[in-house]
Amino acid sequence: LTPLPQSDSRAPSRSRDRELVQFIGPLPPNCEFVINLAPELIEIILETKYLEKLGFHVPDSARNITLQEDKFVLCWERLSRILKRYHQVLRSLNPPETELLEEQVKALQRAFKPGSKRLNWNSLGIQDYTTKCEQALTKFESLVNQIHKNAGDIEERLHMIEMVQLVKPPPPKPGCELLEAKEYFKFQETRLASAVGTLSRKYHAISPLLIKVEGLVVHTNSGKSPAMKRYYACWERKVFDALVKMVVTNLHYFGAQLDSGKPLFTVEALLSAPEVVLHPLANELFKMLKQATIDIIASTKKFPRWENGSCKEARLVQLVGQTEPYAFTFFSDIVNHPSVSDAAQSVLESIKIGMGALVRHLGEWHAEYKSLWGMKREGLLDKFSQKYSSFVAYDDHMNLYTRTSDIITTRPMQKMIRFALLHLEPLARALQEMARMWVTSLGRRLHNTAAGALLQLDLELKDLAVKLKKPPDTLEDLKSVLSVISEIRKMSLGLELKYRDLQERYRTLAKYRIDVPQSEQELAVTIESDWKSLFDEAKQVDRNLVRVKKKFKQISLQQVQEFHAKAAKFNETFKDTGPASIGTDLDKGVKLLKEFQAQYKTFESRRQELTNAEKLFDLPITMYADLMEVDRDLKHMAMVYDLYETQRIAREEWSGTLWANLNIQQLTDGIEEFAKRLRKFPKEVKALGVCHVLEERMMEFKNSIPLFADLKNDALRERHWQRLMEMTGKNFDMNPETFTLENLFAMELHNYAETISDIVGSANKELSIEKSINEVVNTWNSLQFTVHKYTKGTQERGHILGAVDDIVLSLDDNAMNLQSMAASRFVGPFLEKVQKWEKSLSHISEVVEIWMVVQRKWMYLESIFIGGDIRAQLPEEAKKFDNIDKLFKKIMSETAKHPLALEACHADNRLQDLQMISIGLEKCQKSLNDYLDSKRNAFPRFFFISDDELLSILGSNECTCVQEHMIKMFDNISQLRFTTGSSQEEVASAMLSGEGEEMVFRTGVVVEGKVEDWMTCVLNEMRRTNQLITKESVYRYCDQKSRVDWMYDYQGMVILAANQVWWTWEVEDVFRKVRKGDKMAMKTYAKKLQTQIGDLVVQVRSQLSKNDRKKFNTVLIIEVHNRDIIDRFVRDSIMDIREFEWESQLRFYWEPEPDTLIIRQCTGTFGFGFEYMGLNGRLVITPLTDRIYLTLTQALSMQLGGAPAGPAGTGKTETVKDLAKALGLLCVVTNCGEGMDYKAVGKIFSGLAQCGAWGCFDEFNRIDISVLSVISTQIKTIQTALISKHKKFQFEGVEISLDDRMGIFITMNPGYAGRTELPESVKALFRPVVVIVPDLEQICEIMLFSEGFLNAKPLAKKMTVLYKLAKGQLSRQYHYDFGLRALKAVLVMAGELKRGSPDLNEDMVLMRALRDMNLPKFVFEDVPLFLGLIGDLFPGLDCPRVRYPKFNDAVEGVLTDGKYIMLPHQVDKVVQL
Repeated sequence: LTPLPQSDSRAPSRSRDRELVQFIGPLPPNCEFVINLAPELIEIILETKYLEKLGFHVPDSARNITLQEDKFVLCWERLSRILKRYHQVLRSLNPPETELLEEQVKALQRAFKPGSKRLNWNSLGIQDYTTKCEQALTKFESLVNQIHKNAGDIEERLHMIEMVQLVKPPPPKPGCELLEAKEYFKFQETRLASAVGTLSRKYHAISPLLIKVEGLVVHTNSGKSPAMKRYYACWERKVFDALVKMVVTNLHYFGAQLDSGKPLFTVEALLSAPEVVLHPLANELFKMLKQATIDIIASTKKFPRWENGSCKEARLVQLVGQTEPYAFTFFSDIVNHPSVSDAAQSVLESIKIGMGALVRHLGEWHAEYKSLWGMKREGLLDKFSQKYSSFVAYDDHMNLYTRTSDIITTRPMQKMIRFALLHLEPLARALQEMARMWVTSLGRRLHNTAAGALLQLDLELKDLAVKLKKPPDTLEDLKSVLSVISEIRKMSLGLELKYRDLQERYRTLAKYRIDVPQSEQELAVTIESDWKSLFDEAKQVDRNLVRVKKKFKQISLQQVQEFHAKAAKFNETFKDTGPASIGTDLDKGVKLLKEFQAQYKTFESRRQELTNAEKLFDLPITMYADLMEVDRDLKHMAMVYDLYETQRIAREEWSGTLWANLNIQQLTDGIEEFAKRLRKFPKEVKALGVCHVLEERMMEFKNSIPLFADLKNDALRERHWQRLMEMTGKNFDMNPETFTLENLFAMELHNYAETISDIVGSANKELSIEKSINEVVNTWNSLQFTVHKYTKGTQERGHILGAVDDIVLSLDDNAMNLQSMAASRFVGPFLEKVQKWEKSLSHISEVVEIWMVVQRKWMYLESIFIGGDIRAQLPEEAKKFDNIDKLFKKIMSETAKHPLALEACHADNRLQDLQMISIGLEKCQKSLNDYLDSKRNAFPRFFFISDDELLSILGSNECTCVQEHMIKMFDNISQLRFTTGSSQEEVASAMLSGEGEEMVFRTGVVVEGKVEDWMTCVLNEMRRTNQLITKESVYRYCDQKSRVDWMYDYQGMVILAANQVWWTWEVEDVFRKVRKGDKMAMKTYAKKLQTQIGDLVVQVRSQLSKNDRKKFNTVLIIEVHNRDIIDRFVRDSIMDIREFEWESQLRFYWEPEPDTLIIRQCTGTFGFGFEYMGLNGRLVITPLTDRIYLTLTQALSMQLGGAPAGPAGTGKTETVKDLAKALGLLCVVTNCGEGMDYKAVGKIFSGLAQCGAWGCFDEFNRIDISVLSVISTQIKTIQTALISKHKKFQFEGVEISLDDRMGIFITMNPGYAGRTELPESVKALFRPVVVIVPDLEQICEIMLFSEGFLNAKPLAKKMTVLYKLAKGQLSRQYHYDFGLRALKAVLVMAGELKRGSPDLNEDMVLMRALRDMNLPKFVFEDVPLFLGLIGDLFPGLDCPRVRYPKFNDAVEGVLTDGKYIMLPHQVDKVVQL
């Protein structure tokens, strides 16, 4: 037999020694076997039989095999049956069962193993082997059958769980009625509990079945066998899936029932004013529906989970803080299952839709009938009764409510709304009852008004009947009877309308069945006949009184004449002695007004009696003009005197107010209100004399009120009141407990307005000064210094003052305020105090100023002299500083205890102590500066670092202290490498550039002694090693290896120098060949250079390290420039070495005599500086660059400086630095500003002169012109020494050494704001160089070449055109940059993209770099325009944005978490930023 994996059913092509089984290594559990009987064996048997029949001789071995044919066939058939059963039983196992029965399968395979190892077709034990295989197989099949039987039982239970119907329609009530909502949900709850209980019992039976399997397989019955762990987990997962299916199925069924359109239960609509509600309530019904949904999911709580790795149900756990034990069930997992969540959400949506439909239907009823209950009935009826009194209005409204009740009766009383049948009978009954209540209420109101009017009318008629029967014995009796008769005549029409209206009201009440007493009904019928009887009786009485009326008419005429004479006399008396004749005595006028009003009242009463008699006897009505005139004048006088009395009473109340409690606003508002009333009087009233008197009195009082306000001013002091009494001649007691406004009212202050104004004005000015002085006093009584603890590391070094900005600001403000006060003419009472504070603040200002100066100096020197090595170098100064330190700490300690600024600054001898400390610190500082200058002169590159940095080096015993400052003292050098020498000494063995390139010193420098000494040795060793390596590289150029391979062996700057040496030699060699007659030599050499550039481009495009790539990029830049020079020679036919075109180039020669590298250009000769600079790159050299080089080198040859001038971004500073790199010299760049002085510049000059470096002073014309004149003298001194070729010279009073390689260059941006025009004395020291915008296209082309682009020329053209168009067409933004710097950044990125996607089209690479580098900085409006420009320059190219999966996903995740709307442009902009 040969075992095969289950996925491979191929039979082996041959048998191996005819073994039954071919066994190779351990067999997998699902391994299949095939019978190892090769087809060739059958073929041999057949051929042998046929050959023997034909009589041919057959070999014995073949004959022996043929003779065993029957044995082979029998054995093969038996094995085939066994293997068929074996494969069938294995295929019947699922993966968990396979894993569970792994040991049993292995045991079965061990039974098969002899056939694959020991037995072959010639073995004698084949019969026994097959018998054992059958027995083992039968036993295994029995085990599998029992397991499958148990599995079937479990599957049956799980199927029951899956298919159970938890929600079932309830049986209808008798008469096919639906259940009410609560009955329906009660039925469903009972149904669900019953079904879940049955399923729970089925579920609990699963565990014993699995334990039975455990007994069969593992022969234990614990339910926790580790061998069964995966098998248990498989069944637990199936249980979970079954429960999920059960829940989802039932939720879908419940949702379908809700959406079927057939009602499941009934609900009622009720009126619960002011709302129409459901019964049960809508929220209660929603909760029941939602609870039914939750119950379906919560039914899984009855199915406990199994303990980990077992089939035992998890036990209850008592959690902290919980009263009930917690059961681990499937609920928590199922409730979060996506299918369950979706199904539950769908059911809830159906519930919400159904509930919404129910609520909307109730809302329709509510909107239609809310007027029946939505308003307060009694209040509305009150308003109705007030607005409508006719019975018609009542009838209309009562009819409206009656019709409403009838309409409700006709509406259907049931409504089927989705899953509910809505019963509307209770609501309809309530609404009808409500409508009837309105009718009844209106009827009661109508009855109340009708009954009252009816009874009142009846009483009036009876009263008139009694009065009509009274005998006319006297004139008064006659008047009474006649008036009754007149009244009855007038009432005739109105009364008839009244009783007709009452009769209609009672008919309306009867129409709407409103209860009315019988007596009222009868009275409403008889009232008409009663009135007619009374009217007839009045006519009869009137006829009987004709003779009596004539007698009394004559008497009335005589009385009218007498009364007319009395009225005329009364009018005359009123004018002569009335209230208008009193002059200015308004109080007397008040008394007279009251007397005449009483007399007029008597006259008016008599007039009314006479008028009534005239009307009774039908006489003409007499008009009493005199009496009417008196009435008019009295009313006018009353208006004036009423106002006078009112304001007099108010003034009396005000006069009792204490002066201390004076409320000016109250007086102003009060008198203004009285004046407003007077202004509203009619014209005839305002024309009265007494009105003019009153107005004058009120204006006098009103004008006095501002004076009260002035005198109430808080600024008034005792001296001001004394002055007021002197000026007015009025004396009064100013006791605040007795001084009231009555005193001031009596003073008539309106006569002294100007005097009071002067006094109050002076008082205000004096108060302002007083307040300002008090503010100053309060400020300095609270203003404190902020004192901090001063620490170094963890060590406390005393105290220091914090920021004093607030104190200085207060000083300035207060000093200015005091100065203003002293100049005021009102300062008299406070002059002495003002002068005292001016002196005090001046002292504080002086102390604070020197204090801060001392503190800064102390903090600087304290860190140097306390605990540092400088103490040993400067012992005398250290002792002096110790004394100063003690005194300063004492001052600060006192200040910390008493931080009040006034107290601290006025302490005894505080100013003198601080001045003494300042002088002492200046001496220490000078000694320290002298010490540092000595160190700088010993190692001049210390001039390029600050004092603090130099002190950190000098104050350390570790050689590594120089590491962090190397980058400032050397160009692009990050650190030295220190190793341990043979004698355990520290040795500086190599220099490392900022890029990590290394130059190992040929001789290590021992780091011993003074730092300036061994740093000088390091500098010398750097130059010596660089010189040796450069010499070696020149010697080994293309020696036994290719030029490219040679470049891998040396540092970048070494390769550049050696290349230039060999290029110079090769060019001059070409000139020699031309001179000998080879006219094509220059063209041949041009082709050679092109080939070399091609080799470099291929190398750049390969996989290189970062430093190697940078090295080759730099070489390519120089090589392209060299090629351009040769191409120009070819074009212009330059054939002689003496031609200016060749002389003007930088030419490199290795001179054997001085054994060094020499650079020549025209008349200038320069030694190579051998300054190691690492891989700091080189500029692209354009014709403009060549001209700048030539100008600067010729300036240096004449011992002058160079002054490149031009717009920003044209490469002035970078060109100077690049020339220094070409000459191997250090170039120190200094950014100039207005704050630079000649001392700082002088230090830089001193360092440059001593170390032979170049200094480039950027924006030199920003320095102040007064400083430039001194600087010009310093430069002239240096140039004079260079011309004289001195090795030492006097500079700034000190003799220093001079390295003739030094150079001074200045760059300027002429015409810019804040730039100074250079003096002629400065201009004469520098060769001017005009720098214009460089050839960007050429720069782009060369840089693209260096980055590995072959199609560089057209790409450079497109790039420069794009930037030119963008600069002209896009909006003007301050952050836009389309200059050289931006171009270089894009080119570098294009190179990186090119290396990342080498197979990508070069146009596509550049397009992507241009887009991705520029889009982030554009404003929204410019993006479409820029993309349009790119599309025009790169037509037909579509470069999709590259997505950064992790970063983009993170951005989108943050936006999602913040609940922001996801916008593609937003994500893209975040990635860009």
